[in-house]
Amino acid sequence: MPGDAGTRGDYLVELRQVAAAQPTATAVIDEGRHTTYREFIEQIDLRADRLSAAGLRHGDRVALVAENSWKFLVSALAVWAAGGVLATIYPSTGREDLRYTLHNADPALVLVDRGTSGAVRAAAAELPAAVIDGPDFAPPAVRTGTMPNPPDLREPVSLICYSSGTTSRPKAIMLSQTALYNGARTYADVWRLTAADRTIVCLPMAWLYGLDSTSMATLLAGGTVIALRRARPDLLVEAIESDRATFLPGVTTIFTKLVDHLERSSVRPDLSSLRLAVSGGEPRNEAAFQRFAELAGRPVHDTFCASECFPLITYDPVADPYPVPGSAGRLVPRSELRIVDPDGKDVPAGEVGEAFSRGPGLMLGYWRDEEESAKVLTPDGWYRTRDLVRMDEDGFVHVVGRLSDMIIRGGSNVSPAEVERALREHPDVRDATVVGLPDPIYGQAVAAAVVVEDGATFDPDRIRLDLGESLAAYKVPTRLVRVDRLPNNATTGKVDRRAVAALMPEEGNVTR
Repeated sequence: MPGDAGTRGDYLVELRQVAAAQPTATAVIDEGRHTTYREFIEQIDLRADRLSAAGLRHGDRVALVAENSWKFLVSALAVWAAGGVLATIYPSTGREDLRYTLHNADPALVLVDRGTSGAVRAAAAELPAAVIDGPDFAPPAVRTGTMPNPPDLREPVSLICYSSGTTSRPKAIMLSQTALYNGARTYADVWRLTAADRTIVCLPMAWLYGLDSTSMATLLAGGTVIALRRARPDLLVEAIESDRATFLPGVTTIFTKLVDHLERSSVRPDLSSLRLAVSGGEPRNEAAFQRFAELAGRPVHDTFCASECFPLITYDPVADPYPVPGSAGRLVPRSELRIVDPDGKDVPAGEVGEAFSRGPGLMLGYWRDEEESAKVLTPDGWYRTRDLVRMDEDGFVHVVGRLSDMIIRGGSNVSPAEVERALREHPDVRDATVVGLPDPIYGQAVAAAVVVEDGATFDPDRIRLDLGESLAAYKVPTRLVRVDRLPNNATTGKVDRRAVAALMPEEGNVTR
């Protein structure tokens, strides 16, 4: 493994050093409230003391189910300061998944906000809960007799983050403090974050992208987190203009919606404070990103990794000020990448294979799921990402698609990401998502939901004919559905592929 420099730091120790150097600087802006670094640290310590007084012991798990806020951040860090293990659960989690995650985590205590309190109590009324955004933080006595943490981990678990559960029950990813520190430190360094940065965090703080990669990285650099509950374009524009945001991280869908909002607006906002925009979690939409660059004067860079092993691929905006079209960037320091064929052998340079990764951000495994852990972690310590990628001669990594999303039509593999890129390059198409549907003859059919450009005519035959110029015939969608907007996952903001599949007719093309 590459040198371990920068992986063994203690996040809270370094955060206290940052706060001591600039106690009156703003740590978080939340709905107009400015929290200084001094107050931020004081709140962490106060809440940690109260958690300890409530009986929280070293290693006890504390579930946190809340919207983005400054109190989310201080409460999360207070759990670690008190020696606890944090379990983050998305506030938008559906009723059944919420019941599942809360009982799966078996926490000593649940932290909620006023918006999630009712749902949590309905899902698990027997669990003691404390409200983090009330007039006073007063946790009740914690539960005893909870199951122990796994004893045979290579490091103690510090965070259990639950996935959004888009394909099955949410997975519970166990991470160490080494992984969390390395993630925050690496992103802060690679993205050149400084005390002058103001980062919009509209991504859920229950997601590593919203918690560690952006919020914790910004605070480690002495910058300011601008906490937003939602990724609405009007709120993003207001944060950029009013709070002079310098960094906007998001998923592709957030930027697509923001571009649409900016183009429809009769007033051109002042976005000049932005120095960096980064998209991750979804395939790139180069057409939308180009329009964003024209409107905001900044390109959209990229980042690619999995919560199970992060960080992995991204851009250094100084070394590579303009992203390579279709590429997520280059390998970050201290992380490793292999690209392998189905037999586990490294593929030649430039060829497509599955990405295997490892580094200080490698997960400890899945909580209470040794079988699934063994499926994705190799005996020699690599994580099987199930993502198909290729690396060009300059070291830029191109994400081709997900193994799980791959459409097999008549024995041939079709990557939805490849077809989506071709559709987005069509002059009549603004955005698109491709899914595989059952087909009695070929096994699967290639189907696409498309958002048509303003003023364009939805002509499926013409679109298919034009796609045939750049795609093999078996990759051209046989079914096209026009939609006003692509359905999104309420948790992450990504396109919901299951909802897209539900829109599709059994045959033919429709407008919906």
